[in-house]
Amino acid sequence: MATIKFVLNKSQHQRKIKSNQSMLMLRYTHGKQVTYFYTQRNLEDRYWDLKSQQVKKSYSGSDRFNIYLKKFRQKVEDIVNDLMIKGEEPNTNRVKTLYISEKEGIKKKKEYTFFDYFEKYLEERKNQIEHSTVKTYRTTVNKLHEYEKFAKVKLDWHNIDMDFYYDFLDYYTSIEGLTNNGFGKNIKNIKSIMNDATENGYNSYNGHNHKNFKVLKEEVDNIYLTEEEIEKLIALDLTSDKNLERVRDLFVFACYTGLRFSDFTQVKPEHIVGEVLKIKTIKTGEWVNIPILPAVRNIMEKYKDNPNSLPKSLINQTMNRHLKELGELAEINEKRLKIRNSGKERIEEVMFKYQMICTHTARRSFATNMFKRGVPSRVIMNITGHRTEKAFNSYIKISQDENAELLMEYFHKSA
Repeated sequence: MATIKFVLNKSQHQRKIKSNQSMLMLRYTHGKQVTYFYTQRNLEDRYWDLKSQQVKKSYSGSDRFNIYLKKFRQKVEDIVNDLMIKGEEPNTNRVKTLYISEKEGIKKKKEYTFFDYFEKYLEERKNQIEHSTVKTYRTTVNKLHEYEKFAKVKLDWHNIDMDFYYDFLDYYTSIEGLTNNGFGKNIKNIKSIMNDATENGYNSYNGHNHKNFKVLKEEVDNIYLTEEEIEKLIALDLTSDKNLERVRDLFVFACYTGLRFSDFTQVKPEHIVGEVLKIKTIKTGEWVNIPILPAVRNIMEKYKDNPNSLPKSLINQTMNRHLKELGELAEINEKRLKIRNSGKERIEEVMFKYQMICTHTARRSFATNMFKRGVPSRVIMNITGHRTEKAFNSYIKISQDENAELLMEYFHKSA
């Protein structure tokens, strides 16, 4: 009878240095014969659940680790099953020989450097992910090449570890003077590539799974526009500047639909069904049903001669530039303190509110204003497409004063 089981074994070197880690091996037993397959993974005993044959949840990255082990075990099981179907005896020597020959055959096909795999990853997903997402990955590639020149190193699977992490953090925030959030986005992209390569058998190094190899993310001082400020924009006479008028109307449309730039610039006639806008969002691929509110209906009536009843869109960068002009014209000039972190340095900058307006401000404005009106969070989330309360809450940008006023309103309503 054949049995397959994961076990922890210490190598001679691990015993010599008294390491707290052991090699994770797959033990195959057939009759009285035993052979071992090295998973290319090491693990501390305290993280291994012998009964369930899985890495414990307390281990950072346990889900991906367990998926990898499941696939590893399946390869051996497939060899055993194939032999039995053919009527051959699945003895340990035969199974091991087939495993090695298969592995060597795979190796011949799968020799990618980190950057080669990065390109492969993007090429395979170019029709599945948003163009803006591809751009962020491209930015990561460029930054890593710049870092290579600065640090005089050649990055590949083996040296993307904690030494790289801290050195890249220092380069990104201290030498380049960029923010911790920007660094975090790059690390998120790097981890995505490393994890995908590991799961698919292209990478056997796991330095990126260290608990401190983490995505830095800090709260940023993003703004929203109140409904009164949106009304100021609507009230502007822009008949002499059609570009500004188009940008204003598209922005207001987004303020009352909660759509991202990539979505509100792709609205088609078939998306409008009676009093509801039904659209499949580009970023998440989910359908959302959005009621056509009065401000949206007014804009659609204004542009009823256009195919989608909306003004022709501009590129994001142009819209962002014009939105700041519009905000200044509407006198949305409250002063705000913008705080960001670069490494350990705290950077403070006083800005006018209009200087902080961008296309994504519309989406935050929708979520926050609907929340202030008392619309239940779950209803708003069904429109914005947020899957978690945590992600949704990051869009609610009310101040402490506004929060106190809301609480007082709720108190009076329930009294």
